[in-house]
Order: sequence, then C-alpha cells, then structure tokens
Amino acid sequence: MPVLDKFPFIKRGNSKKAQLGLLLEEISVRLKDQQMKLDEAMRRLKDRDKELFDRVVRSQMESDVAKAAIYAEEISDIRKMLKIIYTASLAIEKVRLKLETVQELQGLSLVLLPVLKILGGLKEQVKGIAPDVAVALDSITSSVNSIAVETGILNEKAVVPAIVDEQAKKILDEAQKMAENKLKESLPALPQPPSEPPKVKTSTKKFGEEDLLNYVSRTNGFIDVEHVSKIYGVDKEEVMELLRLLARKGVIVLEE
Repeated sequence: MPVLDKFPFIKRGNSKKAQLGLLLEEISVRLKDQQMKLDEAMRRLKDRDKELFDRVVRSQMESDVAKAAIYAEEISDIRKMLKIIYTASLAIEKVRLKLETVQELQGLSLVLLPVLKILGGLKEQVKGIAPDVAVALDSITSSVNSIAVETGILNEKAVVPAIVDEQAKKILDEAQKMAENKLKESLPALPQPPSEPPKVKTSTKKFGEEDLLNYVSRTNGFIDVEHVSKIYGVDKEEVMELLRLLARKGVIVLEE
C-alpha cells in the first residue's frame, strides 16, 4: 500500500505537494508530542535534583560526609539523564524546523535523509531513560522511511551521500552543546564540603553578619534558617533579621 494511502485524513485527488505537506505536518505533530513528554520528564528530574541538592547541603553542614556523598552521586546520575533528555528535546525541535522547510519534492532528500539519521540516533539515546518515547520515535522513523521510499529517495540503487551523516552529526552535536550550556546555567554547582565543619556555638560571641556570610559561602548561596539557628544557637527570627539587614545593604539578594 502506498504510504500516502496510510493516512485517512489525506483526500484522494490532492496534489503530491499537498499530500506531502499533510504527511510532514502529521509527523511534526507526533514529534511535538514526544518533545512534550521529554520536557515533562526533565521537569520531574529537576525537582528531584533540587530535593537532593538540599539534602547534600544539610548533610554537609551536619558533617555527615558519607550521606552527602551518596546524595551527590545520585545528583550526578540525574544530571547525566537530564543532559540526554534535553539534547533529545532540542534535536527534535531542530528536526521539526527542518520538516517545515520542505516546500517541493525536489528538496525532500536534503531533509528526510538527515532526519532519518537523527531520529535513529535519538531513539538509541533515550531508550534506557524514556522507553515509551523511544518506541514512538521508532514508529515515527518508520513513517519517515516510508515517505522516503514512496518518493524514490530511498531505493536499492540509492547511495546516501556522506554529507547526510555530517549534517545529522552536526545537529546532534549542536543540541548536545546547547543542552550542556543551558543545564549549567540553570542547575547550581554542588557545594564543596567545608574544611572544618561548623559546630554548635557554645561561646558567648554574638552571632553576626560575618558568621552568616561564611555559612552562605560554604553552602553555595543556600540558606537553611532552621539549620543556622541550630548550629549557631540563635533564634530563627534573629537569623531572618540579619538576612534582611544584609539584603538592605545589597550584600545578598533574597529570593521569594
């Protein structure tokens, strides 16, 4: 059965150009669905990353190095998955943009052949993290392949130019680099363990700005008011008042 007959919403009698446009639009919509699934998976992983980050900070401040190391290792694994998923999402966006550039049958090979390579690579990358997306990408790849065969782009005599592999690799590399940069900007670096873990204050020295700034520096900007109150032996309201004072001076910025 010709691939154009597999889609019931395409009416017979339409020109090949119109039919092709509808096919590519349908594929783009299916790709967008998978992109949304990947973005939702990223949101969940980022929430988990933040939760574990807070635990690392607390464990380090309580001198529980072993527990902090366990949390940090899990964060490392999560960020590896985030990189793979984000790369796939960005690459899918690039594929959808390429599909939108197809105007004539003559230019179809310049788009579909790289797209086939890209989708095949993405399927392998995400199958261990998002198997449902991998299955969907495999199905979409089959549809794209069917169009390529039906339009004569792929056949027994066809030779895939080397530039196709180069284009696909370039797009995937660009997506990966962009994902790395975006994640680096949006995710905080793991705090380094303090050389001398803070101890509960027993002296009569008054808790001041320097103490609070030292704490903030050790925790990479994270402030746990309850924990500060505990280790320095001061009231939580005193900690909050000191934070507000530093904010008014412009030394720190408090996030709502």
